[in-house]
Amino acid sequence: MALVKKRLNIAPILTPGKTGQFDVLVDGNRVAERGGNFFTRSFGAGYPDLDSLVEQLVEKSASKTV
Repeated sequence: MALVKKRLNIAPILTPGKTGQFDVLVDGNRVAERGGNFFTRSFGAGYPDLDSLVEQLVEKSASKTV
């Protein structure tokens, strides 16, 4: 969350979901989610790469201002 706030100067909103759920929504559209299967998730894997996720958010933000 700190990286999103620092790079985009916005405060992300966290909403509780199901156990292990991780979805990133922008204007109601899912741009990232936790992948993998039960086995990989049980070991804490499957989360999207934070740096690439922030880059996607930066690109979406830039395209909205054009």
